[in-house]
Amino acid sequence: MIGNLPKSVSRRAVFFIGGYDPKSAENFFDKHDRETGRFKALWNAEVDRNPLESLSDDVTRASYTAKGDGWSCETDMHFLTLDDVVLKDFDRPFPVRLSRYLLTFFDYMLTGTGMKFLIHAWRFFLYFMYPFVMLLTAFIISLAIAMMIWTSGVALAWLSAPVIFLAAFSAFVQLAGKRYHVLHLMDLWSFSRDYLRGLRPDMERKLDGLANIIEDASSTGEYDEIVLVGHSTGGALILDAASRASEKISKPTFTLLTVGSTALKIGMHPAADWFRNRVSKLFGNPNVRWAEYQCLTDVINFYRADPARHMNLNASVQPAIRSIRVKQMVDKATNRRMKGNFFRTHYQFVFGNTKPYHYDFPAICFGPHSLGDRLTLANPLAGVSGA
Repeated sequence: MIGNLPKSVSRRAVFFIGGYDPKSAENFFDKHDRETGRFKALWNAEVDRNPLESLSDDVTRASYTAKGDGWSCETDMHFLTLDDVVLKDFDRPFPVRLSRYLLTFFDYMLTGTGMKFLIHAWRFFLYFMYPFVMLLTAFIISLAIAMMIWTSGVALAWLSAPVIFLAAFSAFVQLAGKRYHVLHLMDLWSFSRDYLRGLRPDMERKLDGLANIIEDASSTGEYDEIVLVGHSTGGALILDAASRASEKISKPTFTLLTVGSTALKIGMHPAADWFRNRVSKLFGNPNVRWAEYQCLTDVINFYRADPARHMNLNASVQPAIRSIRVKQMVDKATNRRMKGNFFRTHYQFVFGNTKPYHYDFPAICFGPHSLGDRLTLANPLAGVSGA
């Protein structure tokens, strides 16, 4: 592995919450295993996985054994599934999904949270605006078609024009929803508003259950390192889960790893005082660390933003903020295929590298180096917004 770092980890527990995706545990681990293939090829390592083990209705564990030149490491990887939550939201009728999204959009705008996105991470603001712009485009096109019918002079135009408008608008939005992820993102933002306003008891149950499992793992004392990972929307959820777990543990010792995180879409909203208080309390524990990795070319993260500062957390909360450059992580052919696909770029945070680099997600999960030691390989992100 990396010669100048100590090989200090032989037993590790990883707890992972991903984004707002309808992904089952089986799908997650199958994908993770494929990406681990890159890690194996890059570092000439062997990685074996035991069968999946269901710890609860929501948490699945897979135990891995990784070996390389002069090192070995066992990792218990835990995945919190969100697919039942996401699929339940997807199953709502289109008018309900639309009305929930519009309520959410104007909530974010009228509270000033949307403008905070623009000030602190303008690329993320474009991502935030994307579903609304697509809806507005569909509305204008549908209205133009309806007006053509209205002014055409055909019989019953006054009756058929509104019907055609509604049919065209619904068709355009649902077509864009399937091809360009519009409906998915509408539901994502609706979920985010519900969560920050305490309207998702299904997530409360899931996070409480995960916190109990984190507590159990911590109490065994058998792990050299416990890493709690949140990707995308999971960046907010893992902070919440970690806080719940720390309240149950007398001396919590673990590292939070947020990658491609959108936690600030929760943490900067004025209605999320409970979230900010919980996160601030979490990092009042001296043995809890926070590593935040960001990427310029990923529009679905808050690049050059200090999450602790922008959530107005206690001054003692100082996340280690690092940046990554995707083109230095993968070969030219892979990088070329990723161009223009912002979702693929966003997922590189949890995919395998094809080139040695200071950030390597499978290596963080399976390698012999602690995350704390890995942080020494990269300089802090210069020019962080708000500094």
